[in-house]
Amino acid sequence: MPEALFTMAPQRTTAMKRALTRLAAPHRRAISLDFLTASEIDSLRDFAGIQHYRLATPVIEHKGRRVSQDFEVCFPAPRQGVFDGLAGLLENTVAAAAVTMKPSPLDIPLELGDFAIQRYPAGSTGIGIHRDGKRYRGLVFIITLAGQSRLFSCSTREGEGRRTIDDRPGRVVILSAEGYAGREGEDARPLHGVDRVTGGRLSLGFRCAPVATS
Repeated sequence: MPEALFTMAPQRTTAMKRALTRLAAPHRRAISLDFLTASEIDSLRDFAGIQHYRLATPVIEHKGRRVSQDFEVCFPAPRQGVFDGLAGLLENTVAAAAVTMKPSPLDIPLELGDFAIQRYPAGSTGIGIHRDGKRYRGLVFIITLAGQSRLFSCSTREGEGRRTIDDRPGRVVILSAEGYAGREGEDARPLHGVDRVTGGRLSLGFRCAPVATS
């Protein structure tokens, strides 16, 4: 009988609660946890391989800040099949963990309505230092499926204080966003980027559906 994929389990809820508790610490904005099986990663990689990609805009600019992008992107990616299985598992596990935390660190239920796949070629310059958009609240999830690269957080837009985030296949990276643990403003969202793409990179990104900003 084939292995059941993306199933809820007490061990997963416990691991998620531990991660969310650590992420709520005053100076923590990113966390990584061992979460997915090899079979689950294989199924996600296979499904990502048959999606349609386009070149990302080489440079995006917002409020005078420029961020380079050297990858192909599938966006909006379809929340179907194993992608939906993973998104549902994250939503349900976070909900089960958060309900046991007093107070809950989430100000709104986690609904992962924004989904992208990024495919970087070997030798890519990656993606420059940036924060995820203010319109995405709660939590951001990054799941790397293949390749050799460095996902990092840092203290400044100049890259000071770079810290590698463990995003090896099988791990789930969680980034803080506004509304998590009562956080608001730019400091709620970590500066991060990707570089050292020596073996290519294939990754998924899940965010809550955008909310209107004034």
